[in-house]
Amino acid sequence: MSTELSTYIEELELFKSNELLKNTNFNDESLFAGQNSLSFNTKAEDAGNIYDVLPSLKGSKYDDELEIIKGELSLKTQNRSEIEVAQSLGIDVNPYDIVDGVLLSSNSNLLLMDSSGTLTLPETVEVIGEGAFADLEGLKTIIIPGTVKEISANAFRNNKDLENVIMEEGVTTIGVSAFMDCRNLKNVVFPDSLTSMGSQCFYLCTSLARVELPDNISHIASYSFSNCTNLSNVILPKNLTTIEVSAFSYCTSLTEISLPSLLTKIDASAFSLCYNLDNIDTSENINFIYEDNILMTSNKENILFIADKELKNIDTFSIPDGIKNWNYSLSSYSNIKKLNIPKSLESIPVTSIPLEIENIIVDENNTNFYVENECLYSYDKKKLILAFTKNDTVILNQNVENIQYYSFKSAPNVTSVTLPESVLSIGSQVFNRCNNLKTIYIDENVSFIEPLFVYTNYNVHLIIDSGNDYYSVETTENGDILYNKDKSTLITVLYKIQGTFNLANTVKVIGNQAFHNQNQMTSIILPEGLTEIGASFNYCDGLTKITIPSTVEKISTSAFNNANNLTKIQINKPKNSISGSPWGAIRGDRIVEWLAN
Repeated sequence: MSTELSTYIEELELFKSNELLKNTNFNDESLFAGQNSLSFNTKAEDAGNIYDVLPSLKGSKYDDELEIIKGELSLKTQNRSEIEVAQSLGIDVNPYDIVDGVLLSSNSNLLLMDSSGTLTLPETVEVIGEGAFADLEGLKTIIIPGTVKEISANAFRNNKDLENVIMEEGVTTIGVSAFMDCRNLKNVVFPDSLTSMGSQCFYLCTSLARVELPDNISHIASYSFSNCTNLSNVILPKNLTTIEVSAFSYCTSLTEISLPSLLTKIDASAFSLCYNLDNIDTSENINFIYEDNILMTSNKENILFIADKELKNIDTFSIPDGIKNWNYSLSSYSNIKKLNIPKSLESIPVTSIPLEIENIIVDENNTNFYVENECLYSYDKKKLILAFTKNDTVILNQNVENIQYYSFKSAPNVTSVTLPESVLSIGSQVFNRCNNLKTIYIDENVSFIEPLFVYTNYNVHLIIDSGNDYYSVETTENGDILYNKDKSTLITVLYKIQGTFNLANTVKVIGNQAFHNQNQMTSIILPEGLTEIGASFNYCDGLTKITIPSTVEKISTSAFNNANNLTKIQINKPKNSISGSPWGAIRGDRIVEWLAN
């Protein structure tokens, strides 16, 4: 091996010497050669190729693996012995799967990591593909050259050893969840060229202490630095205009932050659960004010943050009169038992109401909300916002049409719920915390049920009126399964799946969230005849392998989001016959196996 590769080195040097004799302006770094091309001094040689440079190469075992880049040999191989020999001879090695500049997810992506755990990417990479380095061991430092423009979704997710990320000038985009759950990541160097960062990009990077974002960033996406519990120093970019939902939530080491002058929008949850944040500098910004430990818009119509010391020791909270939209979450403050709503308030999401609330008082002049029988409604009583009774029964108004999301979060003792005939829809996670709830009666008029309406409350038995034209329930020895009326669509499984789940042969579509958080389901058998898979397997951590039948025609691009232990997706179809691969699987296309020719 060493002798043969040395021969090609000698032939390359001889070619460069001969060309230099012919033309003293010959630039060896301009020399590029492959099986179908030869060029140097910016000129393509007609009908030339690598064999004009390396005559011994033709027909050899390295015929398809060697090329010349910038006047140097480059060997494409994933064989460890070949890598070691080539490197000992000074030959560049490229073990990656690179297609049109995209570095694909591959098990060979760590073959060039040195003994210190450092990996430098080749300059031929323009995009680090989805999941390319996700869940790989041993990688401590990654140097990303400026030729890389984009770091795709999940690219380095769940790298437990990763400590340093150095992005050189030229990188513009960091994708969704690109560095999520890299819990040992301590240092990130951002280039000035960076313009875009996806949601959750550094979520759960619990060792990250300092972040200085480049000035070309205008948006900090939702959950970007959420749960970075060691993050104490954040320098926001000068051109920042928006901080989105929970961008810095639960950054418990953050004590102060300065808002740049161009910032115009901050979501009310942006700094939620930042229990030690008590200094927000708004001196350079006219859109926000921070006074009396409260961050609000300059017109004082919206409160965006309240320091923990103002909330942790009170039992009653009164929303200030003048506030129109209350969005700041008080859910984590179990000490707050009473909430006063002023006449000015127009909207309040249920997630912002204290979880252990016992009483809600609405100003008599408020025309947007109404309280009756320990339930908060919209003023016309058609929307149930929150049931906060601590009794085992709840009495709902007979005009209510919409049971909104989380609306029973503060009624943990209810044992049975009969919905009025007026009810048309049931939102997400309505009965999540009702652990004593045994039975839900659904009338014939209900036409929409969110799949996660009970979330992980697996004690519930569902009874659906026989006259309902939209839904049907199957009661098994393990629990209930909710389908559409003719059982062609699986809505959700209402019990904790243990081991293997056999999907009914009638099912053509697995709906969104159908198996959400079924983390003890270890396998699933999908029948021939299934045609579509939605965003169905989020947080199915017990699932390591799934086989998809040939009849499936469509898979959601987020079908396997957060299925953290999924290592093999087998599909009985030709390669790439279903778009969207790897459909949110964090390890990328390296785990997708197309079985049909």
